Amino acid sequence: MKNPLKAQVQLGYSRSWVVNKYAVVGLWPSEDELLSTYMPSGCRLLDLGCGAGRTTLPLARQSYLITGADLSFPMVQKGRDQAQYWRLPATWSVLDATDLPFRSQTFDGALFSYNGIELVPGIEGKRQVLQEVWRVLEPGGHLIFTTHAIEAFNRYALGRIRRLATFLIARLLQRNTAEREIGEVVNTPDRNLEVYYMQIISPRIYRKLLQEIGFELVYYNSRRRIDTKKPPGGRLIDFDPDFKFYVAKKPKKT
Repeated sequence: MKNPLKAQVQLGYSRSWVVNKYAVVGLWPSEDELLSTYMPSGCRLLDLGCGAGRTTLPLARQSYLITGADLSFPMVQKGRDQAQYWRLPATWSVLDATDLPFRSQTFDGALFSYNGIELVPGIEGKRQVLQEVWRVLEPGGHLIFTTHAIEAFNRYALGRIRRLATFLIARLLQRNTAEREIGEVVNTPDRNLEVYYMQIISPRIYRKLLQEIGFELVYYNSRRRIDTKKPPGGRLIDFDPDFKFYVAKKPKKT
């Protein structure tokens, strides 16, 4: 049976107004910098959670051999239509990132941009995504992805603290809640809400997952620090208010 939270994510990102919102095309400066550093033009690149092609299309224009992939068919169809309009070469796939339909060692690099991994239900689901990316990457290949952080000092911090307190009290009192894990936000489907499900956890958990799977974390920084040319600041980056960038490498065989 399909995971109901996964179905909820798929539903939320299949609505026309959400699809149109993600039809805007263009790389962030931070994405452009890291991709040019770790994934040279011409490599085989998997763009997970591609939406309507925000990152897929400019990367196709830069001569990456790119496959845009998303859980939402309307998102992928919009991306495909835009690629045809601009005559850009790209391959498209509707898929579940926890179960990739590609042979092992198919890609030189993978991208999961705009915190898309947070829409995968549960920590175990995120582990499965990272394991699948490991499988389809060539040795020496890189994965670039971004997340929020539950520790971040920003305007959403108070709301996260309140949700965490509510979650812990419910667990203490043994009350059932829609949220099953720390950091989850489960919203009742509503046509005016974009996000029906997401999970914001600590970057420490992602680092642990990467290490357990076998990835080497070669770069970790926040978007604003990259944009302002500041070097990585160690684990204090966990508290930075902006998105976190991870660059993980699948080591070459020895």
